[in-house]
Amino acid sequence: MNEWITAMQARKWMKKNESFLPSWHAYVGSELGLFDEFKTARTVEAISEKTGYPYDLLASWVKVGVAVKHLKKRPNNRYRTSKKKCASLMGDNQSPGVKALLKEMMELHLPTLLMYPDIMKSQERAEFNHDRHGEVVAETSALLEHFAIKKIKRMIKDKKVGSIVDLGCGHGGYLRKLAFEFPHVEMIGVDINPKVVERARELSSQFPNISFQVGDINSWKPEQEEKVDVVLLHNIFHYIHPADRGELLSHLHTYVHNQGLISVITPINETEHGEAFSSAFNSFFVAHSNLFALPNKNELSEVSQNCRYELFDLDPIIKEGSWYTCWLSPSSPVKEMSHTKMAGSSEQTLAANQTTELTRSS
Repeated sequence: MNEWITAMQARKWMKKNESFLPSWHAYVGSELGLFDEFKTARTVEAISEKTGYPYDLLASWVKVGVAVKHLKKRPNNRYRTSKKKCASLMGDNQSPGVKALLKEMMELHLPTLLMYPDIMKSQERAEFNHDRHGEVVAETSALLEHFAIKKIKRMIKDKKVGSIVDLGCGHGGYLRKLAFEFPHVEMIGVDINPKVVERARELSSQFPNISFQVGDINSWKPEQEEKVDVVLLHNIFHYIHPADRGELLSHLHTYVHNQGLISVITPINETEHGEAFSSAFNSFFVAHSNLFALPNKNELSEVSQNCRYELFDLDPIIKEGSWYTCWLSPSSPVKEMSHTKMAGSSEQTLAANQTTELTRSS
């Protein structure tokens, strides 16, 4: 009887692991271009001969593909990619965002999480390699930031912004999106990784109003002590020790206009949205010696207040991942009412800000 119970318990865990297979299959097919190879119905033998990939490994991958419906079996032992399921991983329609997310999950997140027992026993944490993985992280960060761009564009129009600095700019994709609509706004991207900055310059060569600099965001300042209207602080906090986040925000006071704004995008821990994902994401960060725990709402509010910023419009942009966006302002949010409303804030947020300010006044 005990053996039967043991077997059934194992069977339940096996069923739970089945959901992992589509991601693994998509990652392999994306990295090796196999979905394009099977764009038309082909045999495993033909693709093995063309690519040089071992027949037995390719045949096993194909069988998994049929099982998870990424591939369809055709007559005469031929197989074809399901365009309905895998169009974002094929040819001209291939989504760099999907490929980057798969790559980050399979090459960064899962290997680190599998190392957890060794890390906990040895108390020797992993080290995040910025040179090796910086570019793929830059791609995924730009993908996530897309969900907040409408709000930021409205604010730029309403405030008549003249300058923007993107700290930890990655490949500069966010600045390029903004530059399409705001060709007269001066934009500077700052990143600590020279390879990432070099790539950003190549991709942004057609935008004369965008420039890039290699620099540490904790000490970087604009040339000639210029003041900046907007600072983008997107997906940055997990690179900074919690004890040092206040120093960064205080440093920004030296070059952000009094009526300027800081746009924050960050995953947040311990929220009502995306708890499983955000806690697993947080586990990935704390397993590294040079990455750090995600902030929760209270910590974000406290560090902002201690550094003399008003935090407002804290809203989820990707609930399942617990990604949030908010504004930090050196001035009162009541003074920013027209901007806040234009940026898509809720009436409840505006009312809460008014109530807070009236209470302070009284």
